[in-house]
Amino acid sequence: MGYELRRWFEDRLPQEISSGERVVALAIADLAWDDSRIGYGRKFMQKLLHKTGFENEAQLGKVLGKLAARGIELRVPIKGQDGEPLRNKRGQFIYAHRGHQRTFRVPFESEFPGRSAPYWDDQDERSPDRDHHAWYDGERSPARETFESERSPAREGFKGDRSPGREGFEGERSPARESLVTQAGDPIPLTTPTFPPSATPRGADPAGKAGSEKEDPAFTAAVDFLMNLPAPWSLGRVSAKGIAPLLLEATTEQGWRLDGDLEAKLTENAAGVHRPMSVLRIRISDLPKAPQRPAGKPGSSLPPWCGQCGDGNPAAEFNAKFRTEPGSKKPCPDCHPNIHTADAA
Repeated sequence: MGYELRRWFEDRLPQEISSGERVVALAIADLAWDDSRIGYGRKFMQKLLHKTGFENEAQLGKVLGKLAARGIELRVPIKGQDGEPLRNKRGQFIYAHRGHQRTFRVPFESEFPGRSAPYWDDQDERSPDRDHHAWYDGERSPARETFESERSPAREGFKGDRSPGREGFEGERSPARESLVTQAGDPIPLTTPTFPPSATPRGADPAGKAGSEKEDPAFTAAVDFLMNLPAPWSLGRVSAKGIAPLLLEATTEQGWRLDGDLEAKLTENAAGVHRPMSVLRIRISDLPKAPQRPAGKPGSSLPPWCGQCGDGNPAAEFNAKFRTEPGSKKPCPDCHPNIHTADAA
């Protein structure tokens, strides 16, 4: 199945990931299809446990979470009828539940912080024995004549008959055809495979993606913030857009603003850092609570509270941490300081 995909992924995985993370990532690539990069099935998790040597799915889940924190998301979140990924009460994506098996997808090179693949020039390392057996004193080898004149029975069987392994895999139902249910118990039909929000399938419309990002001032502000960090921490456009959602989630949950205090926190202790991008991603994922700020007073830089966000929590009037859209972790588009910073820019 994913032999070529596995070799491709193996050459590009970051060097700093642990051996356990590498084993899990390569096992998923080996089980996924080369053409679609998707892996799923009733026995997929059993195969993955066998290949990696882990005892249970909980151990695998921890490793997959660590890979996701490094920007290598291999799990495909479940989407509801509205096309949006389902989340739990803590705002985290849901990747599987009863009646729906996990689905995995190997990302493209532009979708994770990988390393450049080496180029192995093997043309100058051909075995002399191979040349000797193929040609002998200018005449074709009898063994080669026999091989080309008589087709291999094994090859005939491979071309004429379908692979037993492939038949067994195609016989398993796609998780996209399973029926999901909401928390209220209503069915949610799924009709197509789902992809991570940060993933861009081949052939997607770049213009459409760019247009949707421009409509989100908070996202644009986060991208600008990452691109304007001091060297060597500043990111390019593509890398900044990949990390911006993680930055927005962390700052909203921990009460930070996109200002000098956050910049100083993320870029502190730069001595000895050899991979700034990887370190920056880890620091954003593990961002601590923001220091206590003075309560909002007349003349304070905190924008006036709209009175609707934060599920009506009065603390939102004095603390931007609580200024989130009802039922989500997204910054309030009316009064969150990150939004106002983006508008002012």
